[in-house]
Amino acid sequence: MKKIDLKNKHYVLAFLGIGGLCLLYSFKNAAPAEEIHEIAAPASVDTFVPMGMTLVPIELTNAESLSSIVGDIGGVVDLYLPATDERKAVIKVGSRLKIMRAPLNPQQYAILVKEDEGLKILKYAGPFTAVVQNPAARGTDLSQRSKKTVRIEYQN
Repeated sequence: MKKIDLKNKHYVLAFLGIGGLCLLYSFKNAAPAEEIHEIAAPASVDTFVPMGMTLVPIELTNAESLSSIVGDIGGVVDLYLPATDERKAVIKVGSRLKIMRAPLNPQQYAILVKEDEGLKILKYAGPFTAVVQNPAARGTDLSQRSKKTVRIEYQN
């Protein structure tokens, strides 16, 4: 082996010392793992209700089926009253209504309607059946009960 003279030994020791300090410094100041913060769902959805609108809680006969179809927030539905013993026909209560899931109980739903239309929904005794519609179409419509009239025309 070759003998290293004193002059080169200092350079080697200085290089190793500086390299060791750099290595210690990089481990000491290593960036901590990024913390993942989950944004909690709001405890109440009333902050999302636009002015002039109201959320009307409703009971659905098909809530379990609807929960697997609509997303976490809700969707657009037509609302029907199913036929019963007293009522032989299905009644369409509303069309293209926005439905929302409750954040604290995903099996509970409410529909978003204008304030004056909320009373029209409350006139009907539930439970309702919701039918999912395409959200791309616009407008809502609350069906009105109309009396069936008979029209007789005479011709001479």
